[in-house]
Amino acid sequence: MLRLRSSSKKPDSFFLISVFFLFIVTAGLLVLLGAGQYRDTVNTMGTNQEIRTASSYLDQKVHQHNSEDISVTDFCGQDALSVSETFDGKKYTTYIYYYDGSLRELFTDRPTDCSPSAGQVITELGDFSIHKKPDGLLEISLSGSDHIMHTLYLYPQPLTRKEEP
Repeated sequence: MLRLRSSSKKPDSFFLISVFFLFIVTAGLLVLLGAGQYRDTVNTMGTNQEIRTASSYLDQKVHQHNSEDISVTDFCGQDALSVSETFDGKKYTTYIYYYDGSLRELFTDRPTDCSPSAGQVITELGDFSIHKKPDGLLEISLSGSDHIMHTLYLYPQPLTRKEEP
């Protein structure tokens, strides 16, 4: 009896190995692309969080106080938002300023004895500047770690007096 030998095993094996190798390469490329996209998304979310935190914080501080209590002052050679308050007859000042890559807050009753490193870190920022316009409008420029500048305009509320009945 005559037996036929099949020589198709070698091409079949080569084809299967090639398809498997192509699958592995494609899966690896998809993982690498996905990891890069994930990293970019996380970085963008972190930067947006920095900007939102700083903007919300500044907005709340300005709107909690009257315009007479808010000013832009020099704090250790740089502009800072200064918020004055009186508790039990004693005047306290909150300074909000940029130092060493972060937005900081310092609450004190003796502004001349303070150093910028003493403030509480609010959030990390790339840059921060504040200017008070002649009409009282505060122009605040800030950037996150991506160094894209964002501008926030806040208008402190004038003092309103309650009339006693």
